[in-house]
Amino acid sequence: MKKQLLLLCLIACLKIEAGNKYYLSTTGSDTYTTSTISTPWQSIAKLNTILFTAGDSIFFKCGEIFRGTISINQSGTSTNNIVFTSYGSGAQPIISGALAVNNWTISGSATYGTIYQATFSSTPTQLFANNHEQIVARFPNNHSYLTINSSTLSSLVDNSLSSVGTATINNSKLCIHTRQWCWEKTVVSSVNSPTINFTTSVQLTGLTNHGYFLYDNLLHLDTINEWKYDASTQKINFIAAQSPTTMSCEASVSTYSNGVEFSIAAKYIKFYNLSFEKQANCGIFINNSGNQYIKIDNCSFARQYYYGVQDKGRYNEISNCYFREVDGLAIYVSSPGKKSIIHHNTFRNIGEFRNSGFGLQYNLSAIHNSASDSAYVHHNDIDSTGYCGISTDAAYCTVEKNIIKNAMLCNNDGAALKSWGPASHDNTIQNNIIYNSNGNTEGANGGSFSTPGIYFDFFVNNSIIKNNTITNHTGRGIFQNSGNINNSILGNVIYGSEYGIDLNGTSATTLAISGMTIKHNSLFALNTTAYLLKQIDMLNSYTVSVGYIDSNYLFQPYNVNNIALRMAGTTQQPFSFSSWQSTGNDLKSKQSFVNWILPTNNSTLVINPTDNVVSVPLTGLYLDLDSNYVCGSITLQPYTSKILINNLQACTVGIIENEEDAHFLIYPNPSQNYFIVKVQSTAAKIKKVQLLDITGKEIKQLITDNEEIKINIENLPNGLYFVLVTDGNNSATTQKIIINK
Repeated sequence: MKKQLLLLCLIACLKIEAGNKYYLSTTGSDTYTTSTISTPWQSIAKLNTILFTAGDSIFFKCGEIFRGTISINQSGTSTNNIVFTSYGSGAQPIISGALAVNNWTISGSATYGTIYQATFSSTPTQLFANNHEQIVARFPNNHSYLTINSSTLSSLVDNSLSSVGTATINNSKLCIHTRQWCWEKTVVSSVNSPTINFTTSVQLTGLTNHGYFLYDNLLHLDTINEWKYDASTQKINFIAAQSPTTMSCEASVSTYSNGVEFSIAAKYIKFYNLSFEKQANCGIFINNSGNQYIKIDNCSFARQYYYGVQDKGRYNEISNCYFREVDGLAIYVSSPGKKSIIHHNTFRNIGEFRNSGFGLQYNLSAIHNSASDSAYVHHNDIDSTGYCGISTDAAYCTVEKNIIKNAMLCNNDGAALKSWGPASHDNTIQNNIIYNSNGNTEGANGGSFSTPGIYFDFFVNNSIIKNNTITNHTGRGIFQNSGNINNSILGNVIYGSEYGIDLNGTSATTLAISGMTIKHNSLFALNTTAYLLKQIDMLNSYTVSVGYIDSNYLFQPYNVNNIALRMAGTTQQPFSFSSWQSTGNDLKSKQSFVNWILPTNNSTLVINPTDNVVSVPLTGLYLDLDSNYVCGSITLQPYTSKILINNLQACTVGIIENEEDAHFLIYPNPSQNYFIVKVQSTAAKIKKVQLLDITGKEIKQLITDNEEIKINIENLPNGLYFVLVTDGNNSATTQKIIINK
């Protein structure tokens, strides 16, 4: 993704509509009668006094910071948008929701540093030092937790509470790990050890032995990078690594809670080449369904407390934008939103703080599409999110060609790509690439949930998971939860997960998993304990059919007995390839033709994360999972991948793929206990036959002078081998043979 913090403001790249033009610069003046490039206005407040008309363009000067909220009060038209953009050169102009914090003084010392104070008349939501968000004072400190013994929606019991002290608890806020997928927030109303009562109920009761912490109390302020606002004295207290007088400090305020908000149901508004930073609520808040055809392009969003963009409108587009360090959700498409297009955006470090954002069950994600429909989410680059990369709790959506790395950094019950609920149907999740999104069990008492790469939670139906790649992911590859029906899992590559595809038909719902179609997937295990398929039977039997499972590649090169695992109650039944086929599944599927002992791994995953058809160069001779030779290079379609087996040899001239082209016939192939090498009609006699394993090591050699020879292989393990035949003219050809007993 081609996104940097500093962008040249070249207005020639943007079509400017015909209409009035307004210019803003912090060196201008609001007293000017008209706003021109030579007499610009100074403030957003002045701009908000103007009633815009279709075709108007509003220019903010590059390299400058404008504090306030832009109010959208009129609509453009399809041919004459109202455009908000930039002029001049330098960094994008910043629409800021923060005020500077100055005049710091030393007020005391803490356990791990010096406490500084600064007067600040507005209640701040966040504090920033040199553009880095600081930690609201908490107890215990970061990555440590108190423990729940029991709880209700309005209270918790902690039997160790007496050691904490009432003063530390009173006037505090709480962040509670109520479930493995969420950290909820509330406020202490009273404490009567061992019970803490809440002012506002949480959504879920906290689980026994899950963690919680207290924050936003002056008594919690004890370590570097922590801060707390004291409303009674109107002072910010801050423990800084260095004197804050040497840093640029700002605090977000509710006065400018949104960078942009719509005061009417406006349409055809365009934002281009602007930066929105440090809003207490939202960078751009698209308020309702009447806000339509809003386009946000080539903009930056950073350090908003709740949302980078919240979209409740319809037919809106967010493209080529850069989202970083947003605390809640970077993009939130919510009801009654419809037909949003979200593409070619970059997301970095979203949802870093467990107690930031709105603290409910779908917090800390890059893109969350909730109860809307027909969204198109594609070509987004996501790296590092506290919860999901992309959540699609909606219908008729397409999510494709996104790259997601390092999702689930704060939670472990979610996924890089996730859908949930009966309202999630007729969605297509395809050609996405997922890396290293294994989840975090911190504060979850060990957390037994194994985080998947792609997760269809309860009751998702009539949806497709197709041609995705999941790699460097040790949890589950694709997870289908109870109540899911009529979903298709097609052509995915899952390389190295604990369970390749997991079908969780537990009694958590009254509806069993059914109607699944699972075909053409490449499932490759990278350790002895991994299973390629897992099925939990809701009725505590092994007879529940989840649907049609066939024509997959089931490669477990380290443990031939770990192809599939069925669980009924607490009983587990593992299956080898043949025993799994005896259940009626995977009758046309292919098993591994290699058998290795760790740490041997001669496989490799080749990925094309681009929109172009690419030819990837290869060194040496490889085999694909169909046992076809791949030599020199491999061609990959956009956003696809291929698993290859390295033969550990140079590309060899004379390897025969088609028996009709060979001088010698080898049969039967596949073979069990023997195979025969026979001269074709025009060939010379056989002089030497060599049997090689996949690494090129010679297993057998036979010298002869016949037209036919039988080779005994009954003591050899299953796998792919090469037969090198030399004739009387010292001409050698090589053919493949598969031993499959």
